[in-house]
Amino acid sequence: MNSSSQLLQLASWMSGEYSNREQSLDQPVWFVNLVWWQRPIPFNVLGSIAIFAEQANALILDRPYRQRILQFVENDGKIQVKYWGFKDPVAWTGAGRDRDRLNQININDIEPLAGCLLDISFVNGRYKAEMSKDAKCCFQYLNESRQVVLGFEVSADEFWSGDRGVEAETGTAIWGAIMDFYKFKKINDFSSEIAHH
Repeated sequence: MNSSSQLLQLASWMSGEYSNREQSLDQPVWFVNLVWWQRPIPFNVLGSIAIFAEQANALILDRPYRQRILQFVENDGKIQVKYWGFKDPVAWTGAGRDRDRLNQININDIEPLAGCLLDISFVNGRYKAEMSKDAKCCFQYLNESRQVVLGFEVSADEFWSGDRGVEAETGTAIWGAIMDFYKFKKINDFSSEIAHH
């Protein structure tokens, strides 16, 4: 499979609404029950395939957070995922469930998140995304700069998130996937919404 068709497969597998209900019931101490939305945005926003992502606590679905855009790019036959943040994230709260609002996103609403670039590899039937060792990814949250380590694995029906916030000085994980990946199962498929041009 060439990198273009791999990129398309990766985007298709990632497009959906996800729940980690089973994991949260098995290990309630470590894993909150979350719902995670990843939904394609119009191709023309970035001139490439990209998806909008946000998540919510399953108990308060009307208060999603961590709105961002994941852009899929090809460099020298390698696939990478580049993260973008919203200048006004609150304005886009809940857009993961609202196709019409996603269609209104334009380039002026978002800004690239420096250092937040993942390299994609395909191993044992899954795509694996990791930051390069020396990358530093930070984003603003409640007017503070937060350092995060991003990473995920995805198959046709599962999405595992390894995103975690770290102490900039020590590298110690303070929130997110501290013990293990958050393991989500796809409950709604949005891959038919991917536009190629």
